[in-house]
Amino acid sequence: MARKKEDKQLKKLNRYFMITKVFLAITPLICYLYVSLKAMLNSITFQEVLVKDPSMTIVFLIAMLNPYIAYLVQLIQKNLTKGNTQFAVINMGLLLVAEALTLNLFYFMMLLFVFYRAINYYNIQVFPTINSSTIKQFFYNGGGSMLVMLVSCISLFATIRLM
Repeated sequence: MARKKEDKQLKKLNRYFMITKVFLAITPLICYLYVSLKAMLNSITFQEVLVKDPSMTIVFLIAMLNPYIAYLVQLIQKNLTKGNTQFAVINMGLLLVAEALTLNLFYFMMLLFVFYRAINYYNIQVFPTINSSTIKQFFYNGGGSMLVMLVSCISLFATIRLM
């Protein structure tokens, strides 16, 4: 009985991971369609919209980053099943901070929900896991997410500058 419930929870968690990855992966397409529609309404080309509206360029850059985030979420899911919680926790934290920096509430909340469910399912102790990792392990495990953080910081500063 307990095994059946655990399998059901794992299937549900995997479904949440899949939904998150799909949403992240299709974001560039949705953004491209949005920018193209805006270009058609203004009778200009796609490139002219990006040149004339710097905020649209930032949104487009962030959207192009989301498939890479989906790939990192896939790696987190793989490492969770293998038992490498250190990799998963470090990347979860960095991706959440990166999404918060891009001011994208929808994806932040979606990732927060999936990561919360994963932490509960795998019974991960977050702070002891972070405290047990060395700086070298932190940079080794979180390298890909740090790249996302860098682009997120740049986009945040550009957004602030445009305000």
